[in-house]
Amino acid sequence: MASSWSSTVKPSRVPEEESVRCWESKTASSNRTRPQIQSRSRRGSKTRNINDVLKDERSKISGINRILGTPIPVRNNLTWRLLKSHMRIESFYCTKLHSALNAIHECFEPSKDPYTNRDIAEDIVFDLESDSELNLRGFYTVVLERRDDDDGHQEMIGAATVRINKGVAEVPLVATRPQFRRLGMCRILMNELENRLMEFGIER
Repeated sequence: MASSWSSTVKPSRVPEEESVRCWESKTASSNRTRPQIQSRSRRGSKTRNINDVLKDERSKISGINRILGTPIPVRNNLTWRLLKSHMRIESFYCTKLHSALNAIHECFEPSKDPYTNRDIAEDIVFDLESDSELNLRGFYTVVLERRDDDDGHQEMIGAATVRINKGVAEVPLVATRPQFRRLGMCRILMNELENRLMEFGIER
């Protein structure tokens, strides 16, 4: 009895026009939710913007490099100077970098690179190549010195290390020698650094 009933019942069919309307409705819905693919001209615009950013970055670094080694009077007998180690560095500036490193060692416990067992502060100050996984290249060293009026000798007061990347300044090490602390020397050093960076368009 059941088999004869099932043989007489035929499955209902959706009219062809109704099927077409249903398909069009689903297609329109999927088009609304599908993310829009960026046009080629838009991608080209982004590329030009990146090039502008890189050009601006090079301009900032070029501006900073123009004051390398230049003594800048900041107050009375105090002198501020920006240094960077490179292969053709003069012995005069190399001596100042060594003095800056000594000031940093006076203020921080020596720290070794876990990959190379080398002194991290020395690698930063002298921009040394290494096989380390740490990125320690590209740093500048800022020094604040006091000039002796009698013999013209300059005594190291403090130092800081700074690196510029994408318009942002990174300052991992700032050191003031113990005998010059609580005299506002660190503030003088950092204020001049901030002023110089802002002068070349670096605001952070």
